[in-house]
Amino acid sequence: MSTVDLHWPTRSHASRPLLKAGGAAGLLMLPVFATTVAGLTRAEWQFLHGLGWTVAHAHDVNYPSSLARGRLGKVQSLNFAVLGLLTSLFARGLGTQFVRRVPGIVASVAFRAASLGAVLSVFTTDLLGEPASWHGRLHGIGFVLLMLGNLVASVAAGLALRDAPAWERLWPYSVANAPAAILVAVALLPFDQVAFYAAIVVMLSYYAVLGLRMRRLGGLA
Repeated sequence: MSTVDLHWPTRSHASRPLLKAGGAAGLLMLPVFATTVAGLTRAEWQFLHGLGWTVAHAHDVNYPSSLARGRLGKVQSLNFAVLGLLTSLFARGLGTQFVRRVPGIVASVAFRAASLGAVLSVFTTDLLGEPASWHGRLHGIGFVLLMLGNLVASVAAGLALRDAPAWERLWPYSVANAPAAILVAVALLPFDQVAFYAAIVVMLSYYAVLGLRMRRLGGLA
């Protein structure tokens, strides 16, 4: 197979604005999403506990999605929409750095799936005891796309960055992020909900780590 078939098309200096925007999106993702969820959880504390939710122990409440069914539900729906937008911006910037064609295509598709999953999560989830609804089903599909998209995207993106000089220390981290998130979740299973929180933090921290490198590259003269 020829080199042209193996490698991603060369990008010009015009990619720097995309790198800056994508890097900023990656840096904002975890703090924006987590801060919004934390603030809404505090505001909706009684509502969540009324559903059977607890901070650390096992429960059947779809959290943080159930926040969208509270008094301030539109804020959580907006939070999911912003997550999808930030994922899309990040993916566009990171895509300018891919040097391997096949994993680059896989990563691009997976990032789009994750972004679409976040947008579909805007549709409100069903609460316990409620019959299944069309918007609840769309929300469930969105959750699956969001989780699987992130897991596949980080591995594929790392492989797509493998031969890029500016990413020689970070591409292994990208590949390892998904297995790390899964291992953390499995290791913390005895702590119930803590396992879920930790896995999400590991997954979203990935965007901040790569986003910082993207911002630095985008600022090069």
